[in-house]
Amino acid sequence: MTERLSDEMLMEQLVRGDKRAAGVLYDRYYKQVYGYFVRMTNDSEISRDLTQNVFLKILKYSHSWKDDKVFAYWLFRIARNILIDHYNESRKFFTVEEEQEIAVKDQAESVRDADMKESFGFLMEAMSQLPPEYRELIELNRFQGFSYREIAQTVLSTENAVKVKTFRAIQKLKEIYTKIMIE
Repeated sequence: MTERLSDEMLMEQLVRGDKRAAGVLYDRYYKQVYGYFVRMTNDSEISRDLTQNVFLKILKYSHSWKDDKVFAYWLFRIARNILIDHYNESRKFFTVEEEQEIAVKDQAESVRDADMKESFGFLMEAMSQLPPEYRELIELNRFQGFSYREIAQTVLSTENAVKVKTFRAIQKLKEIYTKIMIE
């Protein structure tokens, strides 16, 4: 029955102590959060650990949930903070490792033929060459579907600044992608 409830209703149940609600939220968002981390770190092992940390934080800090928030934004703010903490602790901010195959597998369900797989591989390669702040904006906007206003709330910026930075990020991504395609 809890599977039919909205994310926000599930959070209300979790706040009241119903741990089953956490399981439903985990099932709904695990792939999205894991995909976010894979695309941001290009490391499947670290991504699994970071994803688990997100859901542990949700359990630990569920009491701080405010019912006027949209759960997905709250979730990705937690994910973003965990990612920043990870890089601050390891003293390497957004270092890219060569594990793009994981990102391709994560998206394989939506990729139907060999040409699209190759293009997606090139896209992931181009994404890995972007500066971290650009990668994050494209990830949140294009992969997670957040609006500019929602991204601004998540990254604690203004909507106009996010629009400008996202435009620049997409332009830079196109430039890198084109260069990869030519080579």
